[in-house]
Amino acid sequence: MTTQQRLNRLEDEFETVKELLTSAAKYAESTNERLDQLTVSQETTQTQLDQLSERVDAFIFNAQRLFSQTGERMIVVEGQTERLVGVVQMLQRNYSAQQSQLQEFQLTTNAALERMDRILDYLLKQKESGEG
Repeated sequence: MTTQQRLNRLEDEFETVKELLTSAAKYAESTNERLDQLTVSQETTQTQLDQLSERVDAFIFNAQRLFSQTGERMIVVEGQTERLVGVVQMLQRNYSAQQSQLQEFQLTTNAALERMDRILDYLLKQKESGEG
């Protein structure tokens, strides 16, 4: 092989190496850009995760607060219900007592009316016998 051929071959190889290096540099640059994009994307995702965690914590806090308030209200309602049951029972006892008193009053009233009726009959008979 001649010197010129060797030089041409070396130039071709040099050109190939140059193309490979250019391609590797472009690939490295592209990789760096993609890495930067991934870093930004990761930071955005981390920020969103942090915000989501804060929202979940706030949700849990508010849910617990609402459950506590509901529990407290249930205790109040249970107490009021117990008092209401007591009042209803008292009213039922009063009603039963009033019913008994009413029946007793009706019996004594009926007895008094019968007695008055007999007295009236007696007086009418006395009046008739005195006139006759």
